[in-house]
Amino acid sequence: MTTRKLKGSWWVDLRYEHRRYRLKSPVNTKRGAEEYERLVRQRLLDGAFGEKEVPTFAEWFTGRFWKEWVVGRKNKPSEVEAKLSIYKHHLKDEFGELRLNQITVAEIAKFRARLVLSGRQSEKRINNILVVLSKALKYAVEAEVIDHAPRIGLFRVEAPEIVSWEIDEYVRLLAAAREEGYEWYVAACLAGEAGLRIGEVRALRWKEDVDLASQTITVNQQTRHGVTGTPKGRTRRVVPMTSTLFNALKGLSVVRSGYVVRNEDGSPLSDNQTKHTIYRICDRAGLKADRYLHRTWHVLRHSFGTHAALFGVNPWRLQAWMGHKQIDETVRYVHVADAHRRDLPEPVVAAAARETDPDKRIIAMLGARAEVVASDGHCGERGHQVGTSAQAEKAMVENYC
Repeated sequence: MTTRKLKGSWWVDLRYEHRRYRLKSPVNTKRGAEEYERLVRQRLLDGAFGEKEVPTFAEWFTGRFWKEWVVGRKNKPSEVEAKLSIYKHHLKDEFGELRLNQITVAEIAKFRARLVLSGRQSEKRINNILVVLSKALKYAVEAEVIDHAPRIGLFRVEAPEIVSWEIDEYVRLLAAAREEGYEWYVAACLAGEAGLRIGEVRALRWKEDVDLASQTITVNQQTRHGVTGTPKGRTRRVVPMTSTLFNALKGLSVVRSGYVVRNEDGSPLSDNQTKHTIYRICDRAGLKADRYLHRTWHVLRHSFGTHAALFGVNPWRLQAWMGHKQIDETVRYVHVADAHRRDLPEPVVAAAARETDPDKRIIAMLGARAEVVASDGHCGERGHQVGTSAQAEKAMVENYC
């Protein structure tokens, strides 16, 4: 007999080309075992028996890869959103019905060529798409679903130059934020005076994250699309307050608990609230020309890093303040500052002269930006004109030492 029941389970037991095959039936009935025997015999005749059942790319991506890699490794909400978008808009239609072992170097090369010829994707975006495809295939190798993954080459792409505001533009933006509402002014200060990302601004809490006594901000979390998690890079950081930020926080007329910048009912701000508000703030500040297409909160963060580099900050200190994982990310700000040297405003130079500690000097200089008169007449507390000379150069040299 080639089908038999042993200890409550049905088995197929047969010989083919002097080799014995003893297999447990997936359907635990006599009829199921007989059907399984016929299937095994046919696969033996076809030479396909013993081959791994390889899933399609769609089955793999939305199944094990998503559960074990994306969810299991706790990808951040922004990473989850990016992977899902790339799969739905690019990978699903192209590779969804192919078995993983049918995705070859040639198939990927054709896909890359179509993306290039479409003219709708930048080289950086194409790289992002291919990286998601590569991760899915490489994990399939690690999970022993396929034997090897095709090599996927990426374009060599230079990082785009950092976009930041000039000091007088930054002053105009702070003034416009204050006109929009005092809490928006505080939000702008958190981004421009401490380098917080807008998700970190939304998630900042009084008791856990703000220490007015030591004048520091501790960045513990960020909120994106209503989901709160760790900051980018998954590391907490402590940033000293400038005088401008310290005074802005003290000026908030709220009970110092819960979120720092929030709705009237105490709930956190939404992504859309912050996105549309920065557009209005930029409009109020008159920042409407072509070069202001990057009218985002992140440009305020860039301004913090670029101005600190312009003032001569130690790059490793700036790395800690901004929460960069690699020093290469921070050095980009130094390169931008070196390529766009400016005379420093009088209040900034004066602030530098009052401090001997290198880090405190940079914080004092950053805080003094709000005292500058902008080109359209907006000003801070004491209103000094932009433009200086040898004093600025001396301050920068001292800060680099």
